[in-house]
Amino acid sequence: MRYMPITKVKEGMSVGQHICNGEGKILLEQEAKLQKEDVQNLFQMGLPGIYVEDDISWDLKVPRLISRELEREALRLVHCLFQEEDFREVEQEDIQETARKITRQILAGRDKMYHMVNVRVADDYTYFHSVNVAALSVMLGVKTGNLDLEQLNKLAAAALLHDVGKRYVESDVLNAKRSLTEEERILVIQHPKLSYDFLMEHFNFSPEVCDGVLEHHEWYNGCGYPMRRSGYEISYFARIIKVADVFDALISKLPYHDPISPSGAVDYILGNTDSEFDPDLAELFTRKIAIYPDGCEVMLSDGRTALVVENDSEYMLKPKVMALPDGEMIDLKSEKNLAVLELFV
Repeated sequence: MRYMPITKVKEGMSVGQHICNGEGKILLEQEAKLQKEDVQNLFQMGLPGIYVEDDISWDLKVPRLISRELEREALRLVHCLFQEEDFREVEQEDIQETARKITRQILAGRDKMYHMVNVRVADDYTYFHSVNVAALSVMLGVKTGNLDLEQLNKLAAAALLHDVGKRYVESDVLNAKRSLTEEERILVIQHPKLSYDFLMEHFNFSPEVCDGVLEHHEWYNGCGYPMRRSGYEISYFARIIKVADVFDALISKLPYHDPISPSGAVDYILGNTDSEFDPDLAELFTRKIAIYPDGCEVMLSDGRTALVVENDSEYMLKPKVMALPDGEMIDLKSEKNLAVLELFV
């Protein structure tokens, strides 16, 4: 399986993994052969790319933090929470059980790095984002070594729920390509408080969960919102969620910006430690990100194109690659004069 930018996706290619919408419904099954109208629909949905299977990558497995099945379950849950009629059918136990499953899968693969390039429908960004931030937050929470199982479960719940206040913001505002009016801007930056109020009114989560939701847009230097807290005044959960939230937003295609590469997102986070992010958490997080994800094409310094096949957390800039089209395997750790110049996503 390998990642293919949408501009290179062609009729007849085989889908590498299920493509689903923000409700968790499968739009295209894994192994489906793409028809001409499928390719057109994928482009119109705003997907930056998809995973495909071909003769080059048939035996390449791209590690996932959580399974596609659990992702779909979590998407259905988050989607229901955003619907005025459906959210009353969601019990607190439903949220906690999904959070426990996320924690369980992250712990089972605790040594995995984050490899996935986002495959998500643009208009359903908020649902995919909520699930991705939950997985990334638990990944970081495990890496800290400071949280027990119960706390990791609470962190997963807080991260799943961190943007639920956006249910009160019209989609044409959330997805606006234009500049927001002052009234709209104020509404958008109120979403952490709206999320907190929603949880306080309809559920009975612990203060740790609610504070993590309320404070996830606070900055380490005190320039965030809604309360302009700083440093260790900001809850531990919120400081973790903050890093995951920004990373996932940066690598995602949004109405107001194109996605940047994982390496670009890592550079942004490391460049804003002490100001936007808790420096210790930011540094820990970036050690878990494959800046050249498995299954992606890269350009090497000698001009060749190659497919990333394996990463080593100790040598982030030097993955193992397969040169295209001849299939030569190259371990860049042992090649002093060869490096990755560009990632194609």
